[in-house]
Amino acid sequence: MHEPSMAESVKKPKKVDHLNLEEIVHLANKVGMEYVHSKALAEKFSLFKATEKSKAMQRYDDGIRSEAKIKRLAETDKEYLDFLEQLAQAKASSEKLRIRYESYLNLFEAKRSLLSYQKAEMSLL
Repeated sequence: MHEPSMAESVKKPKKVDHLNLEEIVHLANKVGMEYVHSKALAEKFSLFKATEKSKAMQRYDDGIRSEAKIKRLAETDKEYLDFLEQLAQAKASSEKLRIRYESYLNLFEAKRSLLSYQKAEMSLL
């Protein structure tokens, strides 16, 4: 179930100060779409968490062990722990993209406000 991280696939521009509104919208859209994909992957992993734990429990169920022992063994199972690591990475990647997306939206609003202010200032001269 391993899929490549999306956070690294979206390149950051070197100088966001010099971007115009259209470029910011383009970047926000691109990062937003990556965020949606990344969030969907994280949600998919979350949905399969119980299934993966059940698979691990089945590996230790020999008909003799108690349910509590099977659960303890499953929670330390390498495959289950690897799955949990993938889940954590997917959630972290999704959060990073969300923050970048919201940052571009904030930058857009700030630049738009600045442009409106500059336009109003020019009309007063």
